[in-house]
Amino acid sequence: MKNFLFLLFFFSLSISATPAPELLFKINRSVVKVNVSNEEGNHGVGSGVVVKKDHIVTNCHVIANAQGINVNKYGNSYTPHAIIADWKNDVCILKFKYLELEPVKFSSNDSLEYETKVFGKSYGGNTVKAHTSFGRVKGIHKLNNFKVIQSSAWFAMGASGGGLFNYEGELLAITTFKTAGNTAFYYSMPVEIIKNMLANGKETSITDQPELPFWDAPTKNQPFFMQIIGPMKKESWRALKKITLKWITEAPDETEAHYHHAFALYQLGELDSAKTILKKVIKSNKKHALAYLYLYKISNKENQKDDMSYYKSRVLELDNSLIDQGNET
Repeated sequence: MKNFLFLLFFFSLSISATPAPELLFKINRSVVKVNVSNEEGNHGVGSGVVVKKDHIVTNCHVIANAQGINVNKYGNSYTPHAIIADWKNDVCILKFKYLELEPVKFSSNDSLEYETKVFGKSYGGNTVKAHTSFGRVKGIHKLNNFKVIQSSAWFAMGASGGGLFNYEGELLAITTFKTAGNTAFYYSMPVEIIKNMLANGKETSITDQPELPFWDAPTKNQPFFMQIIGPMKKESWRALKKITLKWITEAPDETEAHYHHAFALYQLGELDSAKTILKKVIKSNKKHALAYLYLYKISNKENQKDDMSYYKSRVLELDNSLIDQGNET
């Protein structure tokens, strides 16, 4: 857990063109606070989302080894009588009797695109009302048969088990873990896991944690999209290059493997090779804003004015926060 943190609090970030207040208010009805206690008498707070009548999803690390679990909403307290757990993927569903809360609508991530606007809803800092955080989809990472969503919708301690929604108010994923530090990466587990658990999961009453979630495993056992975090934070570009080469070998169709390899090459000054790979990235994913950004940077270094203008226009179109208008370099 050196680079990854439990989520037990939430920040807010705003961008333009946010959803209607009525939609945000409606989603609030389906987002709950999850309170837990353990045998030592310690207490913790996480979040949850109503996904079906009498069913609330949260992260397994919120309720792991808990002796008591209750959900609070509108002054009422509800205690689950069973759980459905996917410990490795860190998704747990709490089952209740007579839970008078409205379920959210599910989306699908089959056609989810980069730079899709999203918002998160959760309880952070043990607040009375749910917080909202706005952002965009910045990465879609394959994990077994699922897609882990990386977004710029900020969250921190207290947001574990909260919801990541599209601007139609449909649930895309559950806000789950983040990297350490001020320039963090934010990851959410997709609704497809929840759908599968609701259809095929087995009920239990045991909260003892049998295994750590995949993101809390030793670095060498983590998926590649997590192994790269350490070298990136340490600016160890040769180490990043080595990991991404292995990533490309094992998963040649993954866009992020190629993008991060090109990023490493850029940092090492291998601009021609980086440019070639980045062009392949944008050919396969026309909304990969970071790939356009580094093509813009390379064009700037090479004083290619026409390319600079084009790549800059694409970056501004996709995510204008990536380019400082007052600093062209």
